[in-house]
Amino acid sequence: MNIFQTLNWHAGRRPEKPAVCDKDRCLNFQELVDMTQGIAARLDGDGIGFGERVVILSDNCIETIAFLHATALTGCIMVPANTRYAADELRFLLEDSASALVLFGTAHRDLLNAALEGLATKPRTAEIGDYCATPTAAAIADWREHKGFEHADYGCIATDDVAMLIYTSGTTSRPKGAMLTHGNLLWNSINYIMESELHHTHSAIVATPLFHISGFGVLHGPLLHAGGTLFIIDRFSSEAVTGALKTFLPSHLFLVSAMWVKMTEDEGFLAQTYPETTFISTAAGPLSEARQTSIRDQFPNAEFGWGYGMTESCVTTIKSQRTAELEGHPGTLGYGWRHVQYRLVDEAGTVLEPIGNSGELQVRGPVVFKGYWNNEEATAEAIIDGGWLKSGDLFRFDEDGFAYFIGRSKDMVKTGGENVAAQEVEQAVIRCPGVLDAAAFGVPDDHLGEMLCVAIETVAEANLSETAVRDFCRTQLAGFKVPKRVHFVDALPRSSSDKPQKFKLTEMFK
Repeated sequence: MNIFQTLNWHAGRRPEKPAVCDKDRCLNFQELVDMTQGIAARLDGDGIGFGERVVILSDNCIETIAFLHATALTGCIMVPANTRYAADELRFLLEDSASALVLFGTAHRDLLNAALEGLATKPRTAEIGDYCATPTAAAIADWREHKGFEHADYGCIATDDVAMLIYTSGTTSRPKGAMLTHGNLLWNSINYIMESELHHTHSAIVATPLFHISGFGVLHGPLLHAGGTLFIIDRFSSEAVTGALKTFLPSHLFLVSAMWVKMTEDEGFLAQTYPETTFISTAAGPLSEARQTSIRDQFPNAEFGWGYGMTESCVTTIKSQRTAELEGHPGTLGYGWRHVQYRLVDEAGTVLEPIGNSGELQVRGPVVFKGYWNNEEATAEAIIDGGWLKSGDLFRFDEDGFAYFIGRSKDMVKTGGENVAAQEVEQAVIRCPGVLDAAAFGVPDDHLGEMLCVAIETVAEANLSETAVRDFCRTQLAGFKVPKRVHFVDALPRSSSDKPQKFKLTEMFK
């Protein structure tokens, strides 16, 4: 089973229904299937076969959606590359994945050329729009006849075959290629369709980058699987999303929290409401109550949801679906989904009763990835005890089964003999008026072991002082959790996936 099979099914049932659109084009389901089969025919002709890797270095585009579905027809593996990579980071991905082909957007030609310098073995390259252009009906018919009915309609892969290599952000080490299978993608879609009640009448804006699992896995891939319609924004901006909200009128909108921050600072977005949208959601970081209120005000008819997941679990494993769930369980990220198992373990690996305890969250089920590409040691560290995936995140559950994120198990500051979760401090600091974003970290200290510090980005024209921030934190946190030092920065150092790099903050301020 694979996602192309469902795409082809929709083409048979509702061929003229819009499937994927952008500002210039709109492909119905039959046209998207044609593009997908054309890509498969081109790959076959170029000898890109089962198991071979193809890097996609492009802004969001229809071709990327089609290419992912084409992996089911050839067995090749798609490797989406972060367009914000530096040349050496992209070079590492090309070397590590040993890709045979790179499809690139013209805006990233210079980055690719710089990354190719010094490579002993260079992959073939092609511009993605040219390579994926839909062939003639006669060419598709020839390919179908050559491959046969079953292959052309159902694909050539097994459920456990790898569809994608998504490289993790690597905030503390070199990125690792997470192998996501066709089964992972299929079960992620099933989970979303069932839990979020997705329907072929629904629609969504795709503004999160397709080189992250959130771009395809959170809502968008599942909604297309359900027969809905996607509107693709090539690169996020608050102006682009606002324009799409006004013209496309989506039923669903997912943005990561950093994107919502930018939206709530855009006067154009705030100048009107969007009553057609019925579900909005976020993930990947805290949002202040003021920002959440602002977002809800702009979508008067929408439920507001939160979510949690990771690349290695093919994205979401915990999610809230209704505003009332968040209001009735303040601080929750949601509840566990029915096709995923959960457990909490302590530092010694002992499994804990979930109610009344906190520990590292581990999950098991058909969404758990196959492992890290060419890295058996890291795979054995991540997947243990018959399939349990270690999240590295600390959680607790309440009596109703709702989950609460405490922090990264390794993102702890040990100060004065107490372990303080950096995430808890950050969630408090970001609620302080005038704070745009924050990162808590430790620096070596002779007396405390580590001194708890926080680096802050402020909103424009905010007049904040260290004393004001610390006084605010005292209303939110126990005394030992209040940062001893507050540092104001123009911008937090970030990885290519926009995560704060705390090791750099420690170096800057130690």
